[in-house]
Amino acid sequence: MSSAFERALTAGLALSRTVAGVSVTVTRGATSINLTAVQGQTQKLVIDETSEATVDAVDWLIPVTAYTLGNPAIGDIITRKINGTTYTYTVESLQMGQQPWDWSDTGKTQYRIRSRKDGGSAFDVVQPNGFDISGNEMRY
Repeated sequence: MSSAFERALTAGLALSRTVAGVSVTVTRGATSINLTAVQGQTQKLVIDETSEATVDAVDWLIPVTAYTLGNPAIGDIITRKINGTTYTYTVESLQMGQQPWDWSDTGKTQYRIRSRKDGGSAFDVVQPNGFDISGNEMRY
């Protein structure tokens, strides 16, 4: 039996899908499903310390009932079309020891799935900036 808080949270998550949900396709092997997801936090993740290459890491909020493939698995592919361009994201563990997904709510009704953007637009080479050990601003 769920608490009043969990019911309110579930209703809020459903509203967020109505307001901010986007159509995506999730593919595992030869099986694909179409569903509505909320594209969550996007951050730049450093993938190569020596070249300062980064990749977009994106969280997806997807209801458990819609993800009919079972629990999200490393290698699942999430695709989203924006203005005629298809963007591809691969589900993966973004840090050592981290699962590729977690629960986004206490009632365990929605996944927060971690992914990495693929393709030519996914990678950036950034120039380091900030301050050195002496406090001098670094600009490259």
